[in-house]
Amino acid sequence: MQSYRSRPLRIVQITDTHLCSKPGGRLGSVDVDRCLAAVLRAIAADPGWQPELLLLTGDLVQEVTSSAYERVAAALTSLAAPCFCLPGNHDDKALLAAACERTALRWEGTLTVGDWLLVFVDSVRPGEPGGHLSAAELERLQRVLDGHPAPHRLLLVHHQPVPIGSPWLDTMMIDNAGDLFAVLDRDPRLRGLIFGHVHQSFASCRRGLPIWGTPSTCLQFTPGATRSSYDPIPPGYRWLELHPDGQLLTGVRRVAPVPNAPSA
Repeated sequence: MQSYRSRPLRIVQITDTHLCSKPGGRLGSVDVDRCLAAVLRAIAADPGWQPELLLLTGDLVQEVTSSAYERVAAALTSLAAPCFCLPGNHDDKALLAAACERTALRWEGTLTVGDWLLVFVDSVRPGEPGGHLSAAELERLQRVLDGHPAPHRLLLVHHQPVPIGSPWLDTMMIDNAGDLFAVLDRDPRLRGLIFGHVHQSFASCRRGLPIWGTPSTCLQFTPGATRSSYDPIPPGYRWLELHPDGQLLTGVRRVAPVPNAPSA
């Protein structure tokens, strides 16, 4: 991609698609394929605002099979944009890496576009629902941030790095988030951090760093719930505009209600 840009980079983040090996898979009472299709149609419906990148922040599949990953990649071909992903706790890293070799999905540690550096952080500990950054991943993150000249940086991770106020979900946040922020606090060029995992919209700020969570493309969790609870609000996605001067604009868009959504 261009090393210099005079216009903002338009990005869409979708997360927690939870596709299965065959059509008709469900998470709770929600048909995950129909929900993802509705989200992708909504993105494509605005010809004046088309993304140049798609970012998938984990839990691409619910059934951990090669065919499920191939189905995710096939669904995303409806949008003419490169698709960069990272794993979530429902993903298998080996199968995801193999899918990236034979489909249009890409899993890379960093991506540079103009004056922006996008850093993909792996928070998955195999076999565990909660997040954790290994010592090797923290060291890689420090090297990337120290060694790259880009004046603006955006971080992507699957698990939430801060509590979102939902006790049951917050047991599954990054358990060594203090180590993560020890690295991030030393870099004034960070402009934002986005994550998935929580199946709801979230916005906060820590020491001047904006932190955003994004709705799932399928089932939503009730904000503030003390135990697992489904929210009837429709699925959605996050749009981002990364400007050459470091300004970052973002928001969440929801789709029309989908059939078989959980009732309140």
